[in-house]
Amino acid sequence: MNEKQIAKRYLISLFALYFAGAVLLGAFTFALSSRPGAATLSGGQIAALAFLLPLLPCASYAGFCTAFLRVKEMSRNQMILMVVLFPLILVGVTVLGVAMLIPNIIKYTVILIRS
Repeated sequence: MNEKQIAKRYLISLFALYFAGAVLLGAFTFALSSRPGAATLSGGQIAALAFLLPLLPCASYAGFCTAFLRVKEMSRNQMILMVVLFPLILVGVTVLGVAMLIPNIIKYTVILIRS
């Protein structure tokens, strides 16, 4: 698979994940705020939550794509350590994804534009 195909699949899957998360979390937040006895949220607060909350799974996805793009290059011992230390790796990958979300979008968009 060449870089252009990787870039296209990455961007499509990332934006699909974001927009699906925004719709689902927006509906979930609206449903929770409309319950009797619950804290009421304004429309702007619901929209802000719907657009900001999906960034966490998107950052985690970006971290996994960045960190594990070359999984075939890992040795057997590295794979075993990854399974044993999975909770720490999950946190580390999410932090990496937060740092690399915007740069990856820019990088893959530039690849698509050049090709």
